[in-house]
Amino acid sequence: MIETQISRAIIEEYRRRELEHLENDVVIVGAGPAGLAAGFYLAQAGIKTLILEKRLSIGGGIWGGAAGYNVIVVEDTEILDELEITARKAKGLYLADAVEIATGLAYQAKKAGAEIINLTQVEDVIVKSEAVEGVVVNNTAIMMAGLHVDPYCIAARCVVDATGHAAEVVAMLRKRDAALFPAGIQEGFMDVRTSEAGVVEKTGEAYPGLYLAGMSVASVLGLPRMGPIFGGMLDSGKKVARLIHERLRAAKS
Repeated sequence: MIETQISRAIIEEYRRRELEHLENDVVIVGAGPAGLAAGFYLAQAGIKTLILEKRLSIGGGIWGGAAGYNVIVVEDTEILDELEITARKAKGLYLADAVEIATGLAYQAKKAGAEIINLTQVEDVIVKSEAVEGVVVNNTAIMMAGLHVDPYCIAARCVVDATGHAAEVVAMLRKRDAALFPAGIQEGFMDVRTSEAGVVEKTGEAYPGLYLAGMSVASVLGLPRMGPIFGGMLDSGKKVARLIHERLRAAKS
């Protein structure tokens, strides 16, 4: 019967992808601009990469631009050019369509070989020998309903917290030991220049095996917020990919 053939094809393909990515080089939590950019560059380098997104759609805060105006701003187009995303110069800045950049980032990450699984929420981390070695996940709908249903685990040599302002993965560590991040999780007042530069500069490993990218950097390290400018997010994603690539390459040698 065609109806069950359709169902079988969907279930088998999804399970195939899921089983293939129970073990990874890198798991990125959050499919916003930093997470998708990191996924693109990691996969492009031949690194087995899984991106997890708890929402139905990818893109994080890209879609809404500023106050629902679906236009985003960057200060240069180097990464957009690499991703084949168009931009227009205006008053010393570059403008890009929010829909194009959200879908373009996801398309290029997938095309490069990254796997993206949505509606999957990280509820805990796997920590062994004082290092993060993976994540504990559940279906987002189960989590939203508050049902007592056990999760399952996904392994990774490195995990990237790209969950934005909430820095959700770091928050899971801090819940167990607040001394790890005594200042708490909150970015400072708006300061675009300082935050754009700081987010990229401070992108890196926050705990053994756990890296920060994008606004998670600002929230964990108390940097200012930056509003609807996304160049720092993309640059942070590219930088974290480079740092992890260097680490994994060094581990092989």
